[in-house]
Amino acid sequence: MRIVLLGPPGAGKGTQGKILAEKFGVPHVATGDIIREHIAKRTEFGCKVEAAIAAGNFASDEDINYWVSRRLSEPDALSGYILDGFPRVLTQAKAFRGTVDAVFWLDLPELSAMERIAGRWVCPQCSTVYHLTHCAPRITGVCDWDSVHLVKRPEDALDKMRFRLDYNRSQMWPVAEHYAALTALVIIDAEGAAEVVTERILHALLATPLAKTDF
Repeated sequence: MRIVLLGPPGAGKGTQGKILAEKFGVPHVATGDIIREHIAKRTEFGCKVEAAIAAGNFASDEDINYWVSRRLSEPDALSGYILDGFPRVLTQAKAFRGTVDAVFWLDLPELSAMERIAGRWVCPQCSTVYHLTHCAPRITGVCDWDSVHLVKRPEDALDKMRFRLDYNRSQMWPVAEHYAALTALVIIDAEGAAEVVTERILHALLATPLAKTDF
């Protein structure tokens, strides 16, 4: 199973990516995780992208395409993968070479996205995502799995939220339109509990014939 998850910040791409990856026995591949790993390891790419983020920019399309393609060539991804938030822009989509069975747009109203982002905390060690209202940890501020103190992602800061939402609308929706013209793009209502959204995705997979497409 090879699935692309698109949508605005806060729509639950990471949450659904992990759930679907476990269900289908394939890796969850998220560019954010790749970037954070490189930054933590202080690799050449990590230092480069850290400087770009600090300046309010993004990693280059060339770098992101290279590292995603490299990740998808690893043995555990040969039978499938869940791509989370990639391709992010049209140039990445056009440059991407791979097979896709289904593309989902997780649709979430802007106010709901802002509320989710404002209350979102993550574990820096296992990347589990929590929300102060909808999915709070058992002990406030501490991960349920490894007892590590939770942190806010830098990109979730209130002063960056508006920019991210505007950027998503102008850059990621054209990616969705690109896939809609090539294969079956399915829009999923991302409001509600994570398990409810998962059921909507699984129902859509059963109801929509898989259109395996090579790019």
